[in-house]
Amino acid sequence: MKAKFIATVLSLSVVTCSAHAVITKEISVKKKPPVVIHKIDLNTADLSMLTGSVKGIGKKRAEAIIAYRKSHHGFKSLEELADVKGLGQHFVTLNRDKLNQVFVINKIE
Repeated sequence: MKAKFIATVLSLSVVTCSAHAVITKEISVKKKPPVVIHKIDLNTADLSMLTGSVKGIGKKRAEAIIAYRKSHHGFKSLEELADVKGLGQHFVTLNRDKLNQVFVINKIE
């Protein structure tokens, strides 16, 4: 009887200690600092800023964006990229989310 009592007390102490160890164990998770993204203004960006800014916009397409901007007195919306020679509606539709993340359009004064 005494042996059963001691065995029970020891079992409970092991369970309690194990549970306590699990509860008090903390995992430190390091949060990454927020990433600051500077958007590229389509109405002021130069060739080097546009080239490679979005997958599929190389030097030729960047030149076409600048040519369109000059001939149309700037962009009023990102949808106008569909009118740029070499881009088209299909490119804009496929890359809409990325284009919105990368570009901004500020009014030309």
